[in-house]
Amino acid sequence: MFFIVSSIGLGHICLMENNQKKTLSPLSIVFILSGGFFAIFLLVSAVIWFGMGGNTDSGRNNSAIFGSGKDGIGVLEIHEVIMDSKKALKVLKEFEENDRVKGVLIRLNSPGGAVAPSQEIYEAVKAFPKPVVASMESVAASGAYYIACGVERVFANSGTLTGSIGVIIPFMNLSGLLEWAKVKQYSIKTGKFKDAGATYRDMGPDERRVFQALVDDVLEQFKDAVETGRKLPRDQVTALADGRIFSGRQAMRLGLVDELGTITDASKYLAKKVGIEGEPKLIYPNERKNFRLLQYLMDMDDGDAGSDSRSTLERLVGLAIGSSGKPSAALPLNRLNLESGVYWLWDGV
Repeated sequence: MFFIVSSIGLGHICLMENNQKKTLSPLSIVFILSGGFFAIFLLVSAVIWFGMGGNTDSGRNNSAIFGSGKDGIGVLEIHEVIMDSKKALKVLKEFEENDRVKGVLIRLNSPGGAVAPSQEIYEAVKAFPKPVVASMESVAASGAYYIACGVERVFANSGTLTGSIGVIIPFMNLSGLLEWAKVKQYSIKTGKFKDAGATYRDMGPDERRVFQALVDDVLEQFKDAVETGRKLPRDQVTALADGRIFSGRQAMRLGLVDELGTITDASKYLAKKVGIEGEPKLIYPNERKNFRLLQYLMDMDDGDAGSDSRSTLERLVGLAIGSSGKPSAALPLNRLNLESGVYWLWDGV
């Protein structure tokens, strides 16, 4: 009869056979330990697998760690200033190719952003082959509202800030500061408009006309999207396209959104439309495939605002990728995907 005995204090593993002690080789020890760890891994995986198999809630879909055969609704979150369309387009492509995704819910919480990326996402949403609805959180203004014009139904909370149909290019004149600092700045250019908008001098009348024509043209494009998506008369759209923001309730009265409701209301509406019975499963994109287990552990306690486990994991991840490496540099995961750069903003809040 054989027994495996672990002697931590002596630092070796022995095999007992008929009361005779034999020392195992280092390679055998490695195989035994590897087998033990693999067995533990399989056990933990099985527990998580069977524990999450029937879990469908209105929050993040925990079963996305391993995948599930159940149909659901894909969720595209746009939670930052819109400076790049690449991430959103990639998610939409993933949802289009996933047969389990029967429709897409776009969760908007953004003040807007750059013109071209907002237009690219809008065009992709409008051409998406599956049903798409939008759910507005705190703010869905300007470029974010532009995107909402591409879906078939828009949900907003009563206090959501939305609208801001307009375009702006911000400029700054630092000539007075440069003069005070006794700094003279100039440029050599190939045309009269090449340094238009320079910070070291006033803008001339011709330059103002060029930039005004530019923003007016982009505004007309924005109004086209609102007119088409919201099915509103052009005169009504023009009257609203002065950069104002509206509450969700005001926006519904004006025809800018369809219904007052939460993300749960939006998901239930979409589920009914695509033929999903009961509480729909929300399928989130696999943006961090190498960290699905970490993301799952962080999402387990999303409903508990005081979760120590979540805050601890966020702090650890923040320390791992923060530039300063100090404890105060901890960052939540949903803030780590911000991108920096110079961009042209829609008129937002």
